[in-house]
Amino acid sequence: MSARDNILARIRQNRPQASALPDIHAVPFIRYDNQFEAFATLIRNLGGDAVQLQDGQSVADVVAARWPEAGRTVDLTVAGHEEVDDPHAWHDVDVAIVPGQLAVAENATVWVSHPDNRFRSIYFLTQKLVLVVPREAMVDTMRDAYARIEVAEHGFGAFISGSSRTADIEQSLVMGAHGAMAALVIFV
Repeated sequence: MSARDNILARIRQNRPQASALPDIHAVPFIRYDNQFEAFATLIRNLGGDAVQLQDGQSVADVVAARWPEAGRTVDLTVAGHEEVDDPHAWHDVDVAIVPGQLAVAENATVWVSHPDNRFRSIYFLTQKLVLVVPREAMVDTMRDAYARIEVAEHGFGAFISGSSRTADIEQSLVMGAHGAMAALVIFV
């Protein structure tokens, strides 16, 4: 027996016991009494924020109060906007207001995917990202989310959370490394 065969035989003899796969049809084990509070607490820990729109308040009101000195703002939640869909046109966008379809309380993410996804690059090129999500479109877990979404429905979809940041290089925290420097989720 060669050394290689000897090593492989010893590995096969000491293989750990296989563990059973989890039952994906089991009763859910995570349920939040207040999904918004769970979502808001976690996204604040990630560097973002979440608010619920109050009566008489508009998304534009919340954005203006949050960033009164904001530069170019693009709002993709309104119908019929005249924005160019070339990613190079987003180089100076300060605030992007985009629709979110579903929010997940357990990890403070928002599912984005819609028929007009030709603007998808703006999610990652803007300085400040505002995700507008219907209040009733919140679920407890990713498992619940995957049960409600169709991944291939438009050819693009993503779960987006918090502000983009990384601290891999010399332990220096860099905000906005892979996406927006600030994230705000507004539940309407």
